[in-house]
Amino acid sequence: MPKKHQIDTLQRLRESLAYRMGLQLKHLHAGLTAAIDERLRADGMELTRPQALTLMLLAERPGASNAELARLAGVSPQTMHQILRRLDRDALVTRAPHPTRARSLSLQITAEGLARVTRGAALAQTVIESALDRLQPAEQTQLVTLLERCAAGLPAGEDP
Repeated sequence: MPKKHQIDTLQRLRESLAYRMGLQLKHLHAGLTAAIDERLRADGMELTRPQALTLMLLAERPGASNAELARLAGVSPQTMHQILRRLDRDALVTRAPHPTRARSLSLQITAEGLARVTRGAALAQTVIESALDRLQPAEQTQLVTLLERCAAGLPAGEDP
């Protein structure tokens, strides 16, 4: 049976600004994700977020390996392998022996892969901008600046 001081501690957390901030960030992320997915589907885009991220990473880092992409995307090498298999099957990436690492493959985005991810990124940007439209331009800048300051104090991986 929980003790009163434990329940009080949990109640204070749920009423705190920190909890509200975390909850709102979670809602914002979930809402943007759902809205972007809906917009992509409505426009006939059959590209998952992990696939799109992988294509964006390959556009910026031609020749990257599976391990490098997995690290940058924050997924396991096995998950990245599955993502790359689908992208390869759909002719959105190509694989070739890595020029310096015999056991690795060098991956490249194809012209079709670049066209799809560019189109998807433009659609996603319109969704995100429509969410920001509720704020004045100065508020938008302030929001991003404040979030960057909060994130700077946390342990984080490399930005994709």
